[in-house]
Amino acid sequence: MTQMVRRLGNGGRRLVRFRSLGASRAVLLVGVVLIAAQIAGRAGVVAKSFFTGDDYILLVRATEQNLDWGYLFTPHAGRWMPGGLGLAWLLARAGTYHWALVAGVILAIQALASLAVLRMLTVVLGRRPATLLPFAVYLVSPLALAALTWWSAALTTVVPQIAVAMAVTSHVLYQRDGRRVHAVAAILWILTGMLFSLGVALLPLLLFGLTAVWFTEGRGMSAVRQALRAAPVLWTVYTSIMLAAGGVHLATRPPQAEWLPGPAAVAGFLWRLIGQTLVTGLVGGPVRWYFARSDYGVALPPAALVVAAWVVVALAVVITVRARRHAAAAWLLLLGYVIVTVAVPTLPDVVQAGEFRGARSELLAGAVPVITLLLGLAFLPLMGEEQPYLRRLPLGRVLAGVTVPAVVALAAWSTSAYASGLRTQPMRDYLATAARELARTPSSVQIYDTAVPGRLLSAWLGEYRSTARILGPLAGPDLRDVMRHPGPTADAMVFDATGRLRPMAVSAVVVATPKAKPVCYPLSGGRVDVPLSYDLPRRKYTVALSYTATREALAVFAYGGARVPINLAKGAHVLYLQVVAGGPALRIDGLSPGAGLCVSAVRIGAPVPRVP
Repeated sequence: MTQMVRRLGNGGRRLVRFRSLGASRAVLLVGVVLIAAQIAGRAGVVAKSFFTGDDYILLVRATEQNLDWGYLFTPHAGRWMPGGLGLAWLLARAGTYHWALVAGVILAIQALASLAVLRMLTVVLGRRPATLLPFAVYLVSPLALAALTWWSAALTTVVPQIAVAMAVTSHVLYQRDGRRVHAVAAILWILTGMLFSLGVALLPLLLFGLTAVWFTEGRGMSAVRQALRAAPVLWTVYTSIMLAAGGVHLATRPPQAEWLPGPAAVAGFLWRLIGQTLVTGLVGGPVRWYFARSDYGVALPPAALVVAAWVVVALAVVITVRARRHAAAAWLLLLGYVIVTVAVPTLPDVVQAGEFRGARSELLAGAVPVITLLLGLAFLPLMGEEQPYLRRLPLGRVLAGVTVPAVVALAAWSTSAYASGLRTQPMRDYLATAARELARTPSSVQIYDTAVPGRLLSAWLGEYRSTARILGPLAGPDLRDVMRHPGPTADAMVFDATGRLRPMAVSAVVVATPKAKPVCYPLSGGRVDVPLSYDLPRRKYTVALSYTATREALAVFAYGGARVPINLAKGAHVLYLQVVAGGPALRIDGLSPGAGLCVSAVRIGAPVPRVP
């Protein structure tokens, strides 16, 4: 057996015993094997997944913008995440919609996070077989599953897991040996994690709790004072980081009329998040998922599982609080960490999304390493902790031998249920079909912008849901420019719901036709005035201009201050063009001298595939 003496701030000493070198290595080896099994199990789910939600905003921004400060420090979906944006840019440039590449990176990040958590647990709890029990719970936890199937969520939750686990490890090492290198490392890990999620800046609150409870000799306020006096510079730096992060958050948050939901909504959200998603997740749930969209599910645990999970967690709290010194502090820190780092920052979203927001398990994904650590501390002693138990844990090994396998089994059930609910093939097929169409389409073809079908992409993506932005990265540079700014043409094309290019028509908001014969708007002084039945608001419209010209001619389409030069062909034709304008009337002027023109109809609306 080897030994280490930890000097305490009050001059006392604590004896810390390590297990034999062989046993320590065996624990690490088993941990690495478990990580390999975790990655193998997760690989099937991640491979079946695909880009979803704001992943497309990430990819479109990465293909449209340069890797500069403006790109990196512009918030994504209300989140400040320059590290995530930088990584997304590199992968987007390596391959457009290359899910196999992204999936491989996600799994590599998860492997690093698992190694970091193993390091954290063995440093805090020691290299002993019992440490592998909470580690196994971490590895199979369904709370982090949804984040692995969502690229942008993985960037903001799984990557920070690495920073959180390593920061805790470095801080604990500093508390043990007082070496400044560990304190600096903890600070740097927190700053690194903040590049992917500002929430990592709140980690010092947990670190202070760990220090006051497990690394001081006092209790209550005495422990608080001892912790502050032992490292005043470190706590000052930690506090500065939290304040700076708060400033960045306030400066970059999107405008919103209301920031706090009503009491009933808060209560409902907390019940969903903590009472259902978290509590069932602790025992391997939720078992059942609800897929409002085919590519993403939220936790919807059965009522029976919610009740059973509460019974199990309540028994665990009662047993550990009665038997384990500081177990109450571990449970309170766990609850407080979830409330402060997950629940409170999510409240503004509850205003718009409602209490069902609490069913989104990826909200808790970033907190899983801390939850795992505190669960471990509720049952197991800190490495070298003196008199960790008030009394012997009743049937401790028997309970562990039953509970952990049961949690693993439920987690496997939850994982299988989530994988079974994923349906990503429609979007894969749509993108593959569009890529083939674009590969054989010359840049002279005018492709008009439409919305990607709602069954594939949610309407909340707004302007990023357009085919010009979603499918543009699949086209060459010249054709991509055409898709963004199509010109007037008689042969316009649009994408249909399957990703194929089809001839275009206009789904009209306004149709203008002459009311008197001949069926032409009067031509006077080389111009034609067309009154509309509605004063349309200013926005982007697609126009179908039906006309007959006596010869080829030039003209200008004028509407609401916008002027678009057009070429008119001889004979009867329909000309399509796009304009950002609005108003009660339009005009065609600048007509070539000597040309005759009969405008028989004008349709203003949105582009759609023409019905055969």
